[in-house]
Amino acid sequence: MMKKAIVVTILAALCGCSVPLAPEAKQVRLISDAEKQRCEFIRLLTVNQRVGPDKAGNAMRSILNATAAAGGNGFYLVSSSTNWEDGATVVGEALLCNTVMQISPSK
Repeated sequence: MMKKAIVVTILAALCGCSVPLAPEAKQVRLISDAEKQRCEFIRLLTVNQRVGPDKAGNAMRSILNATAAAGGNGFYLVSSSTNWEDGATVVGEALLCNTVMQISPSK
């Protein structure tokens, strides 16, 4: 019985480390290299996530939140890495994109 209580406590603590996506960050799009040419650079962002079971997901949500907080509506991923010891790191550019690139059908 004591083991179950310890496991439940640990799981509850780990779940509490989740980073929520801010409402304004839901409007941030991941931008391709081609789309980036139509956007204005705001700033370079770096996020390191060392705790929690979903380090990569938390890092991505954190950087989308940071992009929205910087006034961006687009995010260009420069690099990302995840490993057990160091956690997850995401580096990218917060962008302000005025036009949405239309994808034309291939002929």
